[in-house]
Amino acid sequence: MSMLYVGGKLHNLLERALSITLSPAVDSAFPTANLWDGRVSRDTRHGSNGANPTITADLAAFAPSGPGTYTVAVRSGERRRIVGTGSSTITVRNLTTGRHLVAGGASWQAASTNVLSGAGTVDYQVESFTACQAATVTLEIVLAGGGATVTDWPACNAVAVWGHTLDPALVVEMRSSTDGFSGSNVLEATGAIRQPSFLLLDATPSYNRYLRVAFTGTNQVIPRYAEVIPCYLEAAVTTLGLDHEVTYDWAQVQNDGAYGEPHVYPLADQPRRLAKWRFNMDVAREREIREEVIFRCQGRAYPLLLVPTSTDTVPPVLFGRLDAKWATTRNFLDIWATDLTLAEGFAPTLLT
Repeated sequence: MSMLYVGGKLHNLLERALSITLSPAVDSAFPTANLWDGRVSRDTRHGSNGANPTITADLAAFAPSGPGTYTVAVRSGERRRIVGTGSSTITVRNLTTGRHLVAGGASWQAASTNVLSGAGTVDYQVESFTACQAATVTLEIVLAGGGATVTDWPACNAVAVWGHTLDPALVVEMRSSTDGFSGSNVLEATGAIRQPSFLLLDATPSYNRYLRVAFTGTNQVIPRYAEVIPCYLEAAVTTLGLDHEVTYDWAQVQNDGAYGEPHVYPLADQPRRLAKWRFNMDVAREREIREEVIFRCQGRAYPLLLVPTSTDTVPPVLFGRLDAKWATTRNFLDIWATDLTLAEGFAPTLLT
């Protein structure tokens, strides 16, 4: 089984998007900020119902800009693209490690160097959590040269939707574009709408600037979304234990009548899930769980998106928070064992 995951600060690319546009237009009482706030009890809604609704995002860190110095908050280990135009030189420095991105983007070095000299495009990966010893870092991008521009954005290989009012009859697609969908419109992935969550997984990551979640058809009610999560899912080297437990918890209020008959009042049509796995790991795999999951999520501070097995026809998508405390056990054979517990939240306002 292949486990996919992303969690912690800035995991949802919409949080850093230059713009987010809904069609039909967003209901101002339920703004687009609710798409990425990590709180499933607060949703985003279209202002009206209509055929073929979409969510479109410009993932750029900043609009194409002329000579100057720009700072960008990114995740350590993140995959990104930088684009320069005109007769320019561009340097990228990680302010946490002090290292510079080399020409072509294959690695980082201490000495100052240009990643681009003249117009071009470079795909690169930010230094790892181990190298940065931090979940997020700041990149300094310097453009020198007249008549030139620079911009930069993250790669994306998946979109997860959690807590929604979408009909399963709708066709859903993940699409990308280089020009805001005025001409370029690339199909990246398709999926099946499921409750309470579903996943669109792109086998080849998209490095295009614009992203769209597109639905074909007309929903029965105005579409609402608790979380829409464009992200880069990592494939874990850690193997899940064969024994794992998933608990389904319905939010309900019960009153007993005079003769003991129960009167049950559901607060949500879908349960939240509480999942627990046990891992047996060597040193490298223990570090992956510790750094990439536990330290990034900081206990319960930031949510985790977890796809326990990507090989299922319709893979389950869990979105929740970990326990505040985490422990590992090490035996004399240098094998580590640990439990990972994830608790989803309720989205009572969405499905009732």
